[in-house]
Amino acid sequence: MGTLKPFFSFRDLIKTFFIILFLIFQSCSKVYLGSYDQALFDEINQSDRLNEIVENWEDGARTDGQKNEFEWWYFDAELDDGSLIVAYFYKVHFLKDQYFIGFNYTSPENENFFRLKYFNKNDVSFSKDSCLVLMNDNSFNGNLKNYNIKLDPSDFDNYGFDLNLNSLINPYRPQDGIINAGDEYFAWLAAVPNGEVEGTVTIDGVKKEIKGTGYHDHNWGNTPLQKLFSGWTWFRGKAGPYTVILAELNAVENRGGFDIPILFVASKDQRVVNKFGNRQLLTMKSDLIKNYYPKKNEPQFSKFSIVSDNNVSVKISGENIIDNIEIFKRMNLPLPLNIFKPMINLSFKASGIDPYYTRFSSNFILKFNDGTFYEGTGIMEIMDLQ
Repeated sequence: MGTLKPFFSFRDLIKTFFIILFLIFQSCSKVYLGSYDQALFDEINQSDRLNEIVENWEDGARTDGQKNEFEWWYFDAELDDGSLIVAYFYKVHFLKDQYFIGFNYTSPENENFFRLKYFNKNDVSFSKDSCLVLMNDNSFNGNLKNYNIKLDPSDFDNYGFDLNLNSLINPYRPQDGIINAGDEYFAWLAAVPNGEVEGTVTIDGVKKEIKGTGYHDHNWGNTPLQKLFSGWTWFRGKAGPYTVILAELNAVENRGGFDIPILFVASKDQRVVNKFGNRQLLTMKSDLIKNYYPKKNEPQFSKFSIVSDNNVSVKISGENIIDNIEIFKRMNLPLPLNIFKPMINLSFKASGIDPYYTRFSSNFILKFNDGTFYEGTGIMEIMDLQ
């Protein structure tokens, strides 16, 4: 392996310093949220050129490293001992090309371990033909049916895993998976809506075999998410023979200010519901979440319901909070940017920008138009980007 080059030169450091000063003394809102003169969402005219059959290349790299592009491959698993794993392999191209892995392990006793690890550009690679993401000795590799995801314990303080994810449900995306406003977009592919997990986990240096259930999706886009959405609600769960995935994306005011609902319900052999947009779906929220956010934050709710135009409904109740994160506090920045982290946090707070992420273990009811219903469990997340 060749000599590693530093992430930043002295010139980068000076440029970053002046960017930070600009954020502090000018309008952070405009920098963070973008201008008000932006293209609106039009959910009637969204990309719909692909058929329902998802191909391998769709889970390969979809971005080329152009300015403001980003991409991540996400995996979570609920293991048979009651522990939870979340891992995401990220590439972003904002101020600087950055590559990192986030890893969250929640023990059966609800104790949390979290690490964010950055990698040099020379130590990462991304295939366009299929999902093959490499970051040093960490990898995310699969073909829409079978995946292997590895996190090297030497990169994560003696925590890691080597897990196989075998899909039980065909991949899913709403239309082409690309939600656009003008030339700017965010895209989402649920490559494994529901799957079986088996392999080993390493906890504090101790390796053990484990089984469970898991999920994998792939996201990418070409503009910072907060310039498209003020936030979203997302859920995945299982009830009887059915897998449910749903979301509500909340467009920012200067993109139209409305909500974009999505609902997918499928069994192993049948796709029951595949709905997208306000012409086909109606949503409702209730039960204000208290004591988890600063008073000035936007209201968030622990119960979420969605019903389709053919009267299939999902009612979710967020029960226990697994994770509640003030995003700027958790965000690790590579050297030397972390020197400016206090100033960055202060400048955004002064502008009233304080994004939060909350994840719930949830119960839900899936009800069909003939009155048949199934009770199940799942994970609901609430992302507040502003």
